[in-house]
Order: sequence, then structure tokens, then C-alpha cells
Amino acid sequence: MEERMTAKNGIEIYSYKNPALHGFSISLFLRAGLMYEQAEEQGITHFLEHVLIRNINKQKGGKLYATLDKHGVEFNAATYSEMVQFYTHGASANFSVGADVIASFFNPIILNASEIATERKRIKAEIRESDEKNSMASFSAAQVYADTSLAGSITGTNKSVDRITLTKLEEYRKRVFIKENLFIYVTGSFDDSDLSHLCDIVGSIELCEARTESDIHANIAPVSRYFGNRDAMISIKNADYTSLRFTFDMDMASVDDNAADMLYDMLLSGYSSPFFIEMSEERGLFYDTSGAVEKFKNVGNFYFGYEVKERDVYDAAAITVDILNDYAKNLRPPSEIIKAGYVDNALLLYDDMREFNFTMAYDNHIMDAGYKTLEDRIAAYRALTPERIRDTARALFRPENLTLTIKGSKKRIDIDRLKKIVNKLGE
Repeated sequence: MEERMTAKNGIEIYSYKNPALHGFSISLFLRAGLMYEQAEEQGITHFLEHVLIRNINKQKGGKLYATLDKHGVEFNAATYSEMVQFYTHGASANFSVGADVIASFFNPIILNASEIATERKRIKAEIRESDEKNSMASFSAAQVYADTSLAGSITGTNKSVDRITLTKLEEYRKRVFIKENLFIYVTGSFDDSDLSHLCDIVGSIELCEARTESDIHANIAPVSRYFGNRDAMISIKNADYTSLRFTFDMDMASVDDNAADMLYDMLLSGYSSPFFIEMSEERGLFYDTSGAVEKFKNVGNFYFGYEVKERDVYDAAAITVDILNDYAKNLRPPSEIIKAGYVDNALLLYDDMREFNFTMAYDNHIMDAGYKTLEDRIAAYRALTPERIRDTARALFRPENLTLTIKGSKKRIDIDRLKKIVNKLGE
């Protein structure tokens, strides 16, 4: 069962112990990211992630990595649109090593301007090497999240990164590192004394207070003015190949988010998914699909895409519409509701302390799902019915929710023809 303790400075520490394991996983979650950034500071959260890792190494006299290697402790971080996860994993006997690293993230930046400049170069290299500005993800985000911060890039741009200075990074760190934006999640095998040690060293750190209500981040995404009023919006970006991405707006107040997860797996993830069987196995239109269900507390989106030959664009779009309409109109038999990943196999999460750490932290304290145990989460997915799946499909797969982004030939792909096809959604 998930347990909670509160450090002296107000930071919540959640833990979910499994004595059967032989290791620990500690994550510090920071509610910050692209979603909350101003245009002029785009990429600053990701920049801060990089800088804090370099900062810890300097605090420890350049011996951080040697210490980690000595004890076999893994250490890394990841920045998302709405949060940052800093994490350490290792053998239970080395819990204090991981705890010390996590606590070090709270310390002021002691790097000099030259060291910041070096990290800036690394980030600009990351931007260049990922070629994100030319990706389907970036192109789609610009349409789906038009006029909001989420239309930008987590890593920022060369121009925005150039504007981020040492002073701005430290000011930003103080602004976001407040108790309301931070929590720690611990999984694996550990003693009560380990948790007490973590609580003590974290609690001894002095934090800044929130200056305004906007400094407290609640996972509420900015909403594009086109949200729910797309009228099957289609955008094409020139490319020498042809790729389509279908993105459907999700109003989290009216869409069953667990059903949306299940619907995605039924349509796109399973071996028997209709996209795989009908479009890949039987027709050979593409090899595979990609996509996800992206959720914030107020809105989200259900997206998927595939690459096809240009001559197959219209057939692929028509088959896609037929499949989605079928799911929106008809109840699926229980045998097609593939709950195994969320029910039968869910207990396997107990065996993976790192994945379990992220899953429970994200569900409970980013999305506020309120699961006290993994079994509570299993029960929520087990309760899904054919009616809930159909109703979710019916709410999602409508022209007013659709943004269709295409990379291909602007000259040769007929948008009007595609528009007629996708406007049959919901018929």
C-alpha cells in the first residue's frame, strides 16, 4: 500500500514497499515543463535538468560518477511537457547513496558562466541531432496546441536557449522548487530507517515560497482555441515520404480516461488490433503504427500515425475512418477487450521497481487517480465494460475533434478529397 510522510519543509514523500525485491528506486518529481513556460523562456526546464546534474557533480568535487559506479547506483533524469523526473536506482544496501543524490538536486546552482555555456552547447547539439523541428511530432504539436505553450519544444530552440543565462536558471530554480511542485516517490525494498534518513536530509533544505498562485503547477494544460472545434483540420508539410497522424481532442471532464487507454490498446497495440490485421497483415499498407494517449488533468489527446505510399493515402484514410466508426457504433465482445496488460499482467509491475515507481507516481500525483494500491488500479481497469469502450470511441472519433497532420507532397495530395473521407467520422 502507498504510504505518505511529510518532510519538515513540507515536501511529500510517498513510498510503496516490496520486501521481496533486492533494490530501491527513488524519484524526485518536479511539476514543471514546457506547459508552464513563457515563450521567451522555452526550454528552460530541460536546461535546468541538465544543469542540476552537472551541478551535483561539481558539488561533489567531480566525483559523482565515480561514486555511482563504485556502488552500482544508476542516476538520470527526464523532462516531459508537464514534469521532470530525477531518479536513482540501486541495491537496497546503497539506499543512502541514492537518497544523497536526490537531496542534492535541491541545492543552489554553483556552476560558473563558462560551465553553463558548455551545457548550452550540449543542448544545442541535442536539438540539432534530434532534428525535432522537422519531426511529425513537432509539426503535429504546432497544429494541435496552436497558440499555447505546448506548441513549442521541450528542448527549446537555439534562440530561446541562447537567452537562458546562469542568473535566469537560478531564478527559475527558486521559482519552481517549491513544496507544492515537488514530491518524492520510493519503491522497492528498504527499511523504515532509510525513509527516515531521506525525510531528514530532504526536510533540512530551505525552500522558497510560492510568489503567486501561478507558480503552483496543477497539471492544467493551456487549451487551443481550436480544441473541440476542428472540423477535421488537415495540415500538410512537404516531405519526400508520406506519413499521416490522426489526433483527437479529449475533454477529460467527459472522456473516460481508463477507457481511452483500453481503446488505444484494442485498436493499435494488440496482435489482433484491427489496424495491424486489416491494414498491415492483410493489405500491406504499412509495417507498423505509432501513437499514444496523452493526458493532462483537463484535456488530452488520442493520437496514432503510420507511413504509407502516396498512392495509398486515400484508401488508408478511408479504412481508418471505417475502423473508428465501427468501434464508435458497435459493442465489442468481451473477448476483444484486451485487459491483460492492465489486469492479468499488472502484478508484474511489482517486479519492476522502476516502472512501478513511475506508474504509481504519475497516476496518483500527476493525474490524481487516487489509487492506494496496485490492486485498486487493477480493479479500475477490470471494471471497464463494452459500453464504456463504445461510448468513449463515440465521444472521441468525431470531425470536430480531429487534427490530421500529413508529411508528404503538398502539390499532389488532395486535401479536399481527404476532407470528404474524414468527415464521415461519426456517421
